[in-house]
Amino acid sequence: MNKTHYIILLSLIPMFGMAQKEESVNSLEKRKSIYFSTSMGFSSSTFRDFATSPLFYKGIARYASIGRIRNDSMRESRLGGSYSTGNYKATVGDHSASSQVKTLALYYAQMYHLSKLSNDKWNTKVGGLVNVTGNLRINGSLGNNSAGLELNGTLFASIKTERDVSRVKTKNKKFLFFIKYKLKPRKRKLSYRLNLGLMNNNYRNPYVYIGQSSVLNDDKTFDAYEFKTFSGFRMSSSLDYTIALNNRNLIQFSYLWDAYRTGGDLDKFEMAQHVFKLSLLFNTK
Repeated sequence: MNKTHYIILLSLIPMFGMAQKEESVNSLEKRKSIYFSTSMGFSSSTFRDFATSPLFYKGIARYASIGRIRNDSMRESRLGGSYSTGNYKATVGDHSASSQVKTLALYYAQMYHLSKLSNDKWNTKVGGLVNVTGNLRINGSLGNNSAGLELNGTLFASIKTERDVSRVKTKNKKFLFFIKYKLKPRKRKLSYRLNLGLMNNNYRNPYVYIGQSSVLNDDKTFDAYEFKTFSGFRMSSSLDYTIALNNRNLIQFSYLWDAYRTGGDLDKFEMAQHVFKLSLLFNTK
């Protein structure tokens, strides 16, 4: 698929949503809500940078994110960012190397209701997502190339389907056969989102993370870096379970997956990330 095909596909994304008839989805909120989201969790990640080493580095990182969500049954927009930090290790026999990795990501998403794939229980939306991710890696084992820095920006086509799994009636339960308790009606949702990269761009050194500027006494952070468009590939997804609280706020449990690689041959970079997080969504409207 060439660049022209990507551009055509991208131009059709908003049309899919805006062309839909705005019919009601009874079990979902029709009133627009605005939430401020804050999240904490951890990520399990693996990366490999052929520009400096063919070894796989694996590790666990602390994860946090904030964002703003505007949402109703017909439209959804998200704006926010995330940050993770942790130590990753590569082990070969009795030898090991450690790399400290800090990752900052910024994103913006816009999605529209797709009536043909929606009903009273299911709500499907399509749209796009822009994500820019930067990695800073410090690895003392690599000598002059100990500091690695790259930016990866991706334009995604996205589809999200949401299932209303609300408890609509009060249920009487027993614990250990004699402790009685009640489960009151509560609004709950289960959703899955898939993001497929249409255009992946990256900004990094073409081979090793060192240039000639230090030799010339004119140090430059991005010495010999190159910006490449339509380079590599990226996919991501998210699985969310959301519970409404009595104060109109939400609590959400999520699993996120993100994997990408840059283009090139000797300088290719690959990374996969699995994130488990807990989010609090504060209703501001």
